[in-house]
Amino acid sequence: MSTLQPHVTFHGVCRDALGFYSHALNGEIKTLSTFNDSPVEFPNHLLSRVMHAEFASPEVCFFASDGLDDSLAQGSGDVAFHVSFEDEKRQNEVFMALSEMGQIVMPLDYTFWKVRFGMVTDKYGIRWMLSCPTEHV
Repeated sequence: MSTLQPHVTFHGVCRDALGFYSHALNGEIKTLSTFNDSPVEFPNHLLSRVMHAEFASPEVCFFASDGLDDSLAQGSGDVAFHVSFEDEKRQNEVFMALSEMGQIVMPLDYTFWKVRFGMVTDKYGIRWMLSCPTEHV
């Protein structure tokens, strides 16, 4: 079954936000990786930032990151929808449909974190992050 999960970008204050939500929502940070953990090279000022985190509480689950865009004010969080697929064919169909009259931000491709992943902003300005587990690296 495919699932939809919000992805919140906190623009530089992700760790602080996750700490706040851990306390406020009685939740926990399930995973957290920084840009420094990636085999892809990023500018030094991004290395300690959160590349990907997963937060869970009894009522709320979401993905989070600091993002790459330095043009937005710190803490000016924005939300994207993250959909996990079980089938690459269906992932491709949805990605292509969302791309119509939209903008592909990151084409579907196999990643070092063992998912096929892509990002698209649809014609209404909604950002979608689509992933599908894979053994392909």
